Amino acid sequence: MNYTSQELNAIVLDSFEKITYKVKQEITENFRFSVPRKKYEGFLIKTLGEGVYNKVREQFFSEEYRRQVVSSLEKLRITCVTYFSENYPENFRNIPAPPLVLYCRGNADLLKRRAFAIVGSRHTLPKVLKDTAEISSRLAEKFVIVTGTADGGDTAAAEGAVASGNLIFFAAQGLGYRYPASNARLYRRAEEKGLVISEQRPNVRASGYLFPVRNRLIAALADGVLIVSAGEKSGAAITAEYAFEYGKDVFCFPYSVGVPSGVGCNRLIKKGAYLTENILDISEAYGLDFTPRVRPVLTEREKEVLSSIQSRGEAHVSQVAADVGCNAFELLAELSSLEVKGLIIRLGGNRYAAADQ
Repeated sequence: MNYTSQELNAIVLDSFEKITYKVKQEITENFRFSVPRKKYEGFLIKTLGEGVYNKVREQFFSEEYRRQVVSSLEKLRITCVTYFSENYPENFRNIPAPPLVLYCRGNADLLKRRAFAIVGSRHTLPKVLKDTAEISSRLAEKFVIVTGTADGGDTAAAEGAVASGNLIFFAAQGLGYRYPASNARLYRRAEEKGLVISEQRPNVRASGYLFPVRNRLIAALADGVLIVSAGEKSGAAITAEYAFEYGKDVFCFPYSVGVPSGVGCNRLIKKGAYLTENILDISEAYGLDFTPRVRPVLTEREKEVLSSIQSRGEAHVSQVAADVGCNAFELLAELSSLEVKGLIIRLGGNRYAAADQ
């Protein structure tokens, strides 16, 4: 992988454990790695502190260390998208402490596509898991689905979207680990068809505090968030709170009184989330059409006529007749039928064009 000097500087800086979120924020907000070395050193001393800077400067400017950093990532099949990369998500630039580096396995181009998040708690009812997978599969027709890697609601959302390839599987830990281990197969499928991503260095293990840190990015990346289950203090509810803070649409499945995995959902609905019973409640908010299109049944002659018109873009009836191998007047019934079925458009002068499908 070839990185620009700006990207490589960011990757090398991020390799140092002593680089805190506060320092990363100062780097992304105030610095562009395009100033003379003298001023650059001054900036790092100011943000890191002279003691920390003295410990890392030799490695930072070492060509050998830089090669080692990139090589270690390549061995793990990890590519990096940095704050200075073309495919860095614009949504991340508008939040506090945006990620300096995103570590990726899979199709990083998905980061520039329109996204929708679906998350839920580990303890999710079986019926809700089934509904989540189905709605995720349908929404993946219009969005890239973003979700976490936990068992339960997140897993159902990922399983629903992964076949389409429109899935961003967002890990809280570094990509040197797969957490939970029970989702190892899903990780592999997501890497092959979609994208597995983390803002943590590959050697960072899963830890409780990292999940809400990750959840802010799930909320920021997506246009909207569907909460399929949430306890009173679940990670899914935290994701929703970030979404509210960022001005995103929040959708929630409603629950009967007394269902522990729905307490958070009902509270969020009271706060202003959209009560969501099916995909239409989401599609209406975005002006999307999820009505299944039924392909009309065609006779063999109708298929030939349609194929002729589609291949030509638009065609005179005499041209279609020549393609089919008959007289023009013999096609009147087929042309009329195809027009009624909405598959062709009459242009006038005995010319026809294929309708947009």
